[in-house]
Amino acid sequence: MQSKSANSSRARPVRSPDSTDPEITVEELSARTGVSVRNIRAYQTAGLMPPPRLKGRLGLYDHEHQGKLELIRDLRQQGFRLDTIKDMLENTPEGAWSEYSLISGLFSTTFFTVEAPKRKALSEMASHWATPATPEQKERLSQNGLYRRIGPDEVEILSPALERIGIQLAELHVPLDTVLDLQDELIKHTRIIAKAYVEQLFLNLAKDVAAKAESAKAKGKPTDGNVVEPLKALFERLRPLAIGSISAAFPVVLQQEFDRSIQKQLKRLK
Repeated sequence: MQSKSANSSRARPVRSPDSTDPEITVEELSARTGVSVRNIRAYQTAGLMPPPRLKGRLGLYDHEHQGKLELIRDLRQQGFRLDTIKDMLENTPEGAWSEYSLISGLFSTTFFTVEAPKRKALSEMASHWATPATPEQKERLSQNGLYRRIGPDEVEILSPALERIGIQLAELHVPLDTVLDLQDELIKHTRIIAKAYVEQLFLNLAKDVAAKAESAKAKGKPTDGNVVEPLKALFERLRPLAIGSISAAFPVVLQQEFDRSIQKQLKRLK
């Protein structure tokens, strides 16, 4: 069961656009999606969204624009770069934007987490070390991606388990700067692995499911037109495999790196 704070931090619910919706202005599109007018136009310039239909000098947007924009918004919130998003959009079947936007909202922020976030005052961060954390250290703690600011002096710890590991390292008298360096390296490399899994595995399989649904619809085969449930079932199977693969590989790599380091030390002593 997710905590109240975890549920409140989820991405905004995504409304499935109705194909009968009237066309809207860029200001109305901005209000519906929470994306600024400036960013909407920047996404058009970058080729992520098609231009609006012009009615005189007025640009009008439809449900397809909104679906794409909601997806772009959610992917940006999850850390994807514009060039990566553009590639993803170019390889997604036409007409599937609203479904993808729903999927992004469904899985965003809480689908892959294994424990509820925990709130803590920023002033209490690093309180387990003998000396108080410096402003620079507190800033590092609040910006490495494991914490989400929710107030001037409050953060949401996204991995309480990792915080508990940090506390145990403090008890072993590991300096705070060393722990922060290790966390930075952890985030840097696991983010690379996570992006590879998302882009090469999850999104590719998602595109296959959506493409099959569109193909079945085009051929007049019976279909409910909903790809969310099949994708949820697929991702439920993929999630433990992706997370488990890291747990399975890391002990082997850790042992190999330990052995290499020992051999280097022995060579220096000769």
